[in-house]
This record gives sequence, structure tokens and C-alpha cells, in this order.
Amino acid sequence: MEGTRPVRGRWIPRTALLLCFFAAAHATDGTCTLDALTAPDLVIEDAKPVRFEKDITRKAMAHTAADPAAFKIKVRRAGAGVSSFNNEPRYELAAYELSRLLFPADEQVVPPIALRSAPLPQFKAIDPAAVEAWRGTDATFYMVQCWLNGAKPHPLAIDETRFAADPAYARTISRLNVLTYLVEHKDSNLGNVMLTGEGAAVRAWAIDNGVAFDSEESDVGIFWKVLHVDAVDRALADRLRALTLDELRARLAVIAQYELVGETWEPRAPGANFDAMRGVKRRGKLLQLGLTGKEIGEVERRRAKLVRRIDKGEFRLLPDAS
Repeated sequence: MEGTRPVRGRWIPRTALLLCFFAAAHATDGTCTLDALTAPDLVIEDAKPVRFEKDITRKAMAHTAADPAAFKIKVRRAGAGVSSFNNEPRYELAAYELSRLLFPADEQVVPPIALRSAPLPQFKAIDPAAVEAWRGTDATFYMVQCWLNGAKPHPLAIDETRFAADPAYARTISRLNVLTYLVEHKDSNLGNVMLTGEGAAVRAWAIDNGVAFDSEESDVGIFWKVLHVDAVDRALADRLRALTLDELRARLAVIAQYELVGETWEPRAPGANFDAMRGVKRRGKLLQLGLTGKEIGEVERRRAKLVRRIDKGEFRLLPDAS
């Protein structure tokens, strides 16, 4: 991004340069939102690998230059061409977009996530293994996602006893499983589905959706690809019935668009689809990310099949949230 520079392992705008020296004084009670993740003045600090030194995923603190209240985020570098197995930003964005299509803003099952760009030398201060998106551009892409504080991994099994007795658990697991079924989630690694909250406030989250849609399967199983639940809440059933192929195409064919400006891909409003047969499509200095026509058609096929099963009475309706 023009007007930025690396400072002591942090990538920040020049306009916010002085803020880094007061990091210790930042409030840590900031709220991570999609608006914050996409803010031009986002400041990323103290990025560290989540599990091991060469881990592709890093945990960091972030805040905007306008608001020093910090929040935790996940940072994940994109590979060359912004597309590789188990690191497919367009699938992550599509899963989040589909969650937004199905559920109210305060009932999402995918945490807010965004794709950002930076000059390669500057982002290397966050992740030294970052690479150019395309040779000769000196620009890189990376994902940022809200970190789920206090989250615990959900086992690779649904607690049937709890599902039958706990309406809040049944509702959130049903919604999560419908989403993972629709996106054809193929990476059932323990930790890719998390639980937050307790009792009536329990929430289930799909936090890693890069192996989905038309991707090859991972080597850790496909538990969440399968529809295990036999119940859905009425609001979700109604939304599934109302969702159309045209709506899916409008939201998923071009989820994000960018223009190369200097050494950064700047976000632009999505325009007409360059190529329905490709998910990553570049035309000169313009770039679009989304699902292919085939992938959208498969989402629609699974949606229609689920609606037929609901209408046949194969699924019971869960009570509304209290």
C-alpha cells in the first residue's frame, strides 16, 4: 500500500507510525469486525506463528489508526497466484459470504474474514515467507480473520444426547453442519470447527474453509462434508427455500475485486464477471476472486436436495431461539 513502511516487525501506515511506539499502552478490549478488518488504516502488530515457526497461520494483535483498542486476529499469507491447496482465499471468502446469505449478522457461523494486499517487502515484516502474488508485481495478498477468544475445538462427532436435550446446542450445530454441507467442507482437522460460549450462548464456528467446494480432499477426513443432523430451525428452513440460483451467482461469482496500484492490489467494487469458468481471474491490472459457475451450481444442487428432504419431513423443526 502506498504510504506504508515496516517498523520493528510491524506493517503500518505512515500516518499511524507513532502509534507503534505506544503499543504497550493500547487497550486490549477492541472489537474485531469486518469493517475493522477491511479498514485502510489497519495496524498489525506482534504477529507470531500459531503452532510452529514455519506455520502459514499467525496470531497477531490489530487495531486501526483511528482506534487504538486492540483485538486478536488470525493472519494467513496467500500463495503465488492467490490459489493453492489448503490455502485458497476465494473458498474462505465464499464460505463467509454464504454464511452471511443464510444467517442474521449476529448469528454467523464463520468469523469475519477479509483478503488484503500489501507491498511484499513490507508484509515480510509480518511473515518472512510471504511471496509475490504474481511475478513482477512486488505485491502480496494475505487473509485476516477475527480470532475467537476462549474457543474450544468441537470433536469430530456430534453429541447426539446433547443435540436431543439442549436446544441451543442443537440449533448452532445444525446451522454449522448445514453450512459445511453446502460448501462441501473437506478438511475435518480437529480445530477447524470451534465452540464458544456456554449454555444458551453456545456458538459453533467453521474457522478454516480453504479445503471446500471443488477442492481435493485433505488427508484428515471429511466428517463435516456430510450432513449429520436431522433437524433445522424454521428460520433456516425458510431461508433455504427462498435462496435462488440467481442470488447465489450475484453474491458468489465475484466476491472480491482488486486493481493493481503501484505495489498493492487495492479493493474495488465487484464488477461484471470476467470468466464464469475460473475462480481467480486476472485481466491486466484488474483481479476478481469468486466461485466458478460449476461450483455455484453444486452449491445450488446441495441446497435444493436439502430443501426437498426438509419438505418431505425427513428433518424435524427445532424450536426458535429463546
